[in-house]
Amino acid sequence: MDAELQRYINDHLAGASGAIDLIRSLVETSEEPEESHFFRELEIKVERDRDLLKGLLEKMGRSSSTLLEIAGNLSSKAGRLKLMWEGLKPGELGRFEAMEMLAIGIQGKRLLWVMLGELAPWIPEWEGIVFSDLELDAISQRDAVEARRIESGLDGLLDVERGARKGRIQSRMETL
Repeated sequence: MDAELQRYINDHLAGASGAIDLIRSLVETSEEPEESHFFRELEIKVERDRDLLKGLLEKMGRSSSTLLEIAGNLSSKAGRLKLMWEGLKPGELGRFEAMEMLAIGIQGKRLLWVMLGELAPWIPEWEGIVFSDLELDAISQRDAVEARRIESGLDGLLDVERGARKGRIQSRMETL
């Protein structure tokens, strides 16, 4: 059973590597300093979680799979080609899709923490790790990305005319 758990954690390590790669692309294409800062902070959090996962494996006498991490990076790069084709700058479809991928990935991380929390009582090497706190961190990260995903969808999915009408409606409502 530990071999299956090792594989499960390694799958999430691969996902984290892909997420870090995607986040770095979002940092590079951010036009606003606040958004760039948000993604840099998110990158630090994902790297911290990736290091924690490696540590969990080490505590069990297991190791991370370099091959799976490379596979995660390769699949991320392949997916990023499509996103780059669509465009990663604000207002472009690829940016919206990148945010959607991140939100889904972070939700997967939340589910990982829930499952590891359920397994923890049978793995004494993990004593002291508060998986419920890690889950709350993931929820916070997901919600923050989701807010940006919605904003990016409004910018990238509406044509100029509809977006202009939306702006007029918002301006009008603010004056009421």
